[in-house]
Amino acid sequence: MTLYDTIIVGAGAAGLAAGRTLHDAGRAILMLEARDRIGGRIYTNYDFAAIPIEFGAEFIHGDHAVTMDLVKSAGLHTLPVVRMGNLRWSDGVNPALPLAQLPGPLRQTLTGLLQAYEQLANVSLPQDVSLADYLRGQGWIGDALTAADVLLAQTCCANIETLSCHDLIREMKVDTAGHAESRIREGYGRLLDWYHADYPIHFNSLVQEIQWGDGGVRVIYSGQVYQARSCILTVPVSLLQNGTIRFTPALPPDKIWATNAFRMEAATKLIYRFRKCLWDENLTFMAHTGLTARWWTPSYGRHEDAIIACYVTAERAQRIDAMNEAVALDMGLQELSILLGIPLNKLQQAVLASKRVAWAADPLALGGYAHVPPGMAECRPLLARPEGNQLFFAGEATAYYTNPQTVHGAIESGWRAARECLTIL
Repeated sequence: MTLYDTIIVGAGAAGLAAGRTLHDAGRAILMLEARDRIGGRIYTNYDFAAIPIEFGAEFIHGDHAVTMDLVKSAGLHTLPVVRMGNLRWSDGVNPALPLAQLPGPLRQTLTGLLQAYEQLANVSLPQDVSLADYLRGQGWIGDALTAADVLLAQTCCANIETLSCHDLIREMKVDTAGHAESRIREGYGRLLDWYHADYPIHFNSLVQEIQWGDGGVRVIYSGQVYQARSCILTVPVSLLQNGTIRFTPALPPDKIWATNAFRMEAATKLIYRFRKCLWDENLTFMAHTGLTARWWTPSYGRHEDAIIACYVTAERAQRIDAMNEAVALDMGLQELSILLGIPLNKLQQAVLASKRVAWAADPLALGGYAHVPPGMAECRPLLARPEGNQLFFAGEATAYYTNPQTVHGAIESGWRAARECLTIL
């Protein structure tokens, strides 16, 4: 039986980053992936439209994110996009308008919320509180908190009442990625195809048990047993929570606490392809407090196709997921007609294709990405901590020293876990 230096569980961004690092260091590695593809919650579709459509992760968050260097090295290209800076907001009755064109009180509320959030990095909070309680302390109530949930919490795949300020503050203080955003013109899929190295990947391999101790690590799936000196786990924290993988012996109590401290909420996209672009070419981001709260334009900066998409998380995504797909997509068009100020029948006649992507229904994801509730901010570094110089942990949830909930955060976590591995190897 082959004795590997390291077995990596999961071929998402974190796993591929760890694998590339160890492979380049000359280590014997094996990657086990439960899906039939690489990428995990990165999933680029090349059939839905004439342009790549991201069913999962879509943006590079920051002009200094490590992903930007990888894109350049791969010979790929980015398409800059301004979302929050080009925000258009609707009151749910009238079309979405740029902030400058909104009624004064509404404009002041939205800009005030965004400013309060930016100031959070400089706030001293002796005790952790939810983002909602922090904003209440700043004098925001009622409809303002509903808007804040859309603008600030939805992007974290969370509810504003369950989002830890201490975790947000830590991220703000270590952030070096910057705020400018972009898409990869060729799609994230092409980047991952370039990034993974020539090492064995076993697909359709759902790991069931990991035995660790004095004799090294034994990884078991479907009766197959693989041995290694170490193991890097990069699976979503939701799979650690529900016991998909059994550990023998069990993980330490504080690791179990850290694992269970996270919350993993639903994340859903409604994607529409139209015969032609029915919105102006400068549209990048629209929002309102309805069910389909956040909209953007994947075809922005490209003329091959006309695509618009809704992305929502947490309770909104749960409600959309509970509907029949056709009903959900029709409901999305109804709200989109208000946002664009276009009659519903005109939108319906112009749709060529539509699709719902529900990550909570994916048994290998069970949601979008992990967030931290108030009082639990120490769970990120605890989850990332190696165990017994044999088990190492990566993935966006462990990215406590960079930006969690991002592709570049996942990549950096994979690099970190690989360096930890190399130290003991």
